[in-house]
Amino acid sequence: MPMSTVQSADSCGEVVSGWWHKPRTTKLLLFAAIPAVVVYGIGDVLSGLLYDGYSFKDQAIIELSAFGSPVRPLMATLILIHGALLLAFGIGILRAARRRSVRWIGWLLVANFFVVGLWTHTIWAMSSRDLETGFNDTMHITLTTVFSLLIVAMMVLAAVAYRGWVRIYSLATLLAVSVFGMASVLAMRGLEQNDTPWGGGFERINAYVYFAWLVVLAITVTRHELDTAQASSERGEAQDEAPLAA
Repeated sequence: MPMSTVQSADSCGEVVSGWWHKPRTTKLLLFAAIPAVVVYGIGDVLSGLLYDGYSFKDQAIIELSAFGSPVRPLMATLILIHGALLLAFGIGILRAARRRSVRWIGWLLVANFFVVGLWTHTIWAMSSRDLETGFNDTMHITLTTVFSLLIVAMMVLAAVAYRGWVRIYSLATLLAVSVFGMASVLAMRGLEQNDTPWGGGFERINAYVYFAWLVVLAITVTRHELDTAQASSERGEAQDEAPLAA
C-alpha cells in the first residue's frame, strides 16, 4: 500500500477521532432527541392523513405501522429513524453523564433501541383490525410492556438525579403517561368489535407528553452535566495557567 494512502487514512482517522471527542459532538448527540420527536410527529400526521378512513381520535398510532396498513412502509421507516435518533440521544447521555442515575437513563435508551425499537414495528408489528391476530400481536404487546417499564424507570431516575422543578415535572409526566396509557389500553379493549372510542386520542396524549419530557431531559442533561463539566474544566485550566505567587 502506498505510504501516501496510509498517511491519508491515519489523518482521516485522527480527524474523526478528534471530532468524536469534542464536547460539541456530545451536545449534538444530546439534541438528537428533538429531531427524534419531530420525525415521529411527522410520521404520525402524514401517515394518518394518507390512510383513508383513519381516525386520529379513535385509532391507535401503532395501527399505522401494523401489518395490513397501507401506510406501513412509511410509518415503520420513520419510527426506525426516530429510534436511531433516540439511540444517539442515549449515547450522548452516556458521554455527558456525571451522575450514576443519569448514566442509567442513557443505558436504558440504548437498551430500548436494541431490545424494543428495532422489532416492535417491524417483525413484531401488530395486525390490522381486519386481520386475524397471531404470535406477532403477542410479541408486540410484550415489547410494548417492556417499553412502558423502561419509560417509567427513566422518569424515576431523572427525578432521583435532579431536584426542583425537573423532579416535579418528571413525576407529573410519569403520572400523566400512566393515566393516559391506562386509558388507551382500556379504550382499545374493543378492538375486535372495531369499537375503540378515544383510543387514539388517549395514546397520543400519552406519547407526546413523553416526547415533551425527552426534550426537557435533553436540555437538562446539557445544562447540568455537559455545560457544568465544561465550565469546571475551563476553571481548572485557568487555575493551572495562572502565575504562582512569589
